[in-house]
Amino acid sequence: MKKLISIVLLLALALCIFASCSPKKGDEGDDTTVPEVTSPDGFDDVTAPPEDEATTFPEKEEDTTVEDTTAAPSVSVNDAEEAVEYARNWLGETDPDTGYKYAFSYDGSMIENDKPYFRIRVSWYIEEQERYSLCGYLLVGADGEVVRYSW
Repeated sequence: MKKLISIVLLLALALCIFASCSPKKGDEGDDTTVPEVTSPDGFDDVTAPPEDEATTFPEKEEDTTVEDTTAAPSVSVNDAEEAVEYARNWLGETDPDTGYKYAFSYDGSMIENDKPYFRIRVSWYIEEQERYSLCGYLLVGADGEVVRYSW
């Protein structure tokens, strides 16, 4: 009796699995048409706006990672010390908004847009807290181009 019940259950399970399997797409004789999509209210979905209405896009956030501010291209910067001095001359000694004094240091070299740069770390000294705080980096190219990076 147990064998008969287990065989019947096994057949029922096999039929359930077979019935739940979906047919393969693209087989001959299968219906591959896409059903019409409607909203829950029963109205057809609108996929494209009318041609006469202007499409508006959300405003793009300001990209502050690289700001191109080019200096005179007749300058030649050959080493890290010259790059630090050039960055100091380009930016100035103090921040005009806060009055904090800048500190400059060489922080390696990098390639940005297939061009080599000296990366100059710019910090400012906050007198009230007696500490330096990172402002950002200036990229100084060999031709004297200066780019604010992560400012």
